[in-house]
Amino acid sequence: MSAMRLPALQQLFYGPAWRRRWAWLWAGLVCVVTMAALTPGHTAPSAGLGDKLEHLLAFASLAASGGLALRSSWRATLAVATGMVAYGGFIELVQTQVPGRVGDWADLLADGVGVALGLALVLALRQAWRDNSL
Repeated sequence: MSAMRLPALQQLFYGPAWRRRWAWLWAGLVCVVTMAALTPGHTAPSAGLGDKLEHLLAFASLAASGGLALRSSWRATLAVATGMVAYGGFIELVQTQVPGRVGDWADLLADGVGVALGLALVLALRQAWRDNSL
């Protein structure tokens, strides 16, 4: 691996400037997911992938960007996981009050699987960088 790639990867996964960028991306994704989730059912946006897959991908993206926004530690990972699952639960609870929407345990499960996959990806990328295999 070239000496020039390692610093770029190090900055991407650990650098403070990149953590701020990941945090902005995470905040933007939270806004988009909240808007999509709380729009009344008859006008709700959809990527056409199927409800559960959309939940999984949305929460994998949220968890990955949230995980990259924080320092690499088990506490940060636990905070992201807990926060994102709680956010998913909050959405499902609020959806019971949105016309054309229902709260669904299966959606919350898809959210949780997405969170696990997103954080697993972040941990795998960080480990690969540490092992110099990227």
